[in-house]
Amino acid sequence: MRLVSRDVPRARWALSALAVAALAAGCASDPGSADSPESPSAPQATPTPGWADVGGRPVTEAMGTPSPVEEDVEALAVDPMPLPVSCAATGIEEEMAGVTAQLAEPEFTEVRTDTRLECSWAGFDPSEGSEVVMVTFAPEQSLVAYPGHVPVKAQRDPAFFVTDEVAALGGVAEWDTGEMFSGVKLHLPGLLVSTTTNTPRVEAADLLAAVAATADGLVAEHPPTPAPSAGPSDPAVQADEGAAGGGAGDAAGTERG
Repeated sequence: MRLVSRDVPRARWALSALAVAALAAGCASDPGSADSPESPSAPQATPTPGWADVGGRPVTEAMGTPSPVEEDVEALAVDPMPLPVSCAATGIEEEMAGVTAQLAEPEFTEVRTDTRLECSWAGFDPSEGSEVVMVTFAPEQSLVAYPGHVPVKAQRDPAFFVTDEVAALGGVAEWDTGEMFSGVKLHLPGLLVSTTTNTPRVEAADLLAAVAATADGLVAEHPPTPAPSAGPSDPAVQADEGAAGGGAGDAAGTERG
């Protein structure tokens, strides 16, 4: 294109504008720029899990030997614990006395179905509104199949953790948080104990201590027993059975032979 004299200033202005635009684009795409998606960003601190405040530690740190394969887990599984007949029978009311004392004039409610027992306390505070604390016992909902079992989900999900008290019961705990309610679940052999509350006045550590003490009494009263479908108690024999595809009778016959 041929420029005439009157177009020179206009062309120079256009070139200058283009240069400025190119420079701006270059700065935006500079690999070293802090705004560039490809730039190496400073490592972000991993948020501290809520369970760290209650003395919890990662499940992966507490693991000993890896859990058996799925077939052996089924063979080692224990029976679900009998569903408690009432909240009073569990001892939860006494253990929760210190927790429920934080609520404003709490009213106690008990609901029992064929599969779960719910024990709840509800209060109302003029400044805080409705306050609820609930403990639920559900024997058939636990992810832990036998004492010391670490479910695959617990190994992969950072919400799971253990404490000394929970480990002594042969289970794992799960930090359960939501928009309005939060709590802790204890996955024990043959029993799931869930807690939930919507009030910040209830300390998670106190809630965990109360349900762990209650669960300890229930486990002592109803020790985990192998399910009827389980084979010999020796895990090595069970592992051999799973690998060979044989049944309990075949293994027994091999031993006698």
